[in-house]
Amino acid sequence: MYLIAHRGGRGFGIDNTLDAMENAVRAGVRTIETDVRMTRDAKLILCHDAVIWGHIVSKTSYEDLLKYAPERPLLSDVLDCLAGWVRFNLEIKDAPVREIGQLLEAYNIDGSVIITSFDLGFLDEFKQDYPNIKTGYLYRIWYGDEQKIHNAIAAGATVICPQYHSVNDELMEHVERHNLEVVPWTVNRDEDLVKLIDYGVHGIITDRYMSFKIALDALS
Repeated sequence: MYLIAHRGGRGFGIDNTLDAMENAVRAGVRTIETDVRMTRDAKLILCHDAVIWGHIVSKTSYEDLLKYAPERPLLSDVLDCLAGWVRFNLEIKDAPVREIGQLLEAYNIDGSVIITSFDLGFLDEFKQDYPNIKTGYLYRIWYGDEQKIHNAIAAGATVICPQYHSVNDELMEHVERHNLEVVPWTVNRDEDLVKLIDYGVHGIITDRYMSFKIALDALS
């Protein structure tokens, strides 16, 4: 089971910043989840929320956003420094398919990245244009697992990313039947880690990468 550092290395610095990610990589983190949005002037920025200090990201230029949040990096800035050193799980909050795919190809990491989203329409379009890039479907609600899996497969996703409360024996049976991976989010309690190991999930997204790594090493 592999670990993914949540929100660009939470706990290593300010969420979704280059500084935090570099600290995480130096500490031994090998897979980082981060959030991608597009600004008004078509810049791909790493940012979880749709609004920064009262400014809607999609309606504000990157230059203007930097006045309020100078720590916000561009995805290209992060890839300049870390592409090839760490694997990325890019959650696409609000960004076009073509711009994301072209950037990944330009940095030659299309084979070592996973694109995730709550938006099945986005995943479907992305998979049509970039069939060789791995994709995963994020969801929150625990019920209707079979339909969610059906929808994810129809959109070309090979990874299911449920909120960790949603993982149960029934879900794992469905997943095994369809040869999918399960990577729940966001797992931070020791007892939940143990439970998910027992279920046989393939990876987890966590704010506690280093302490969970120690725990997993002790079990191996």
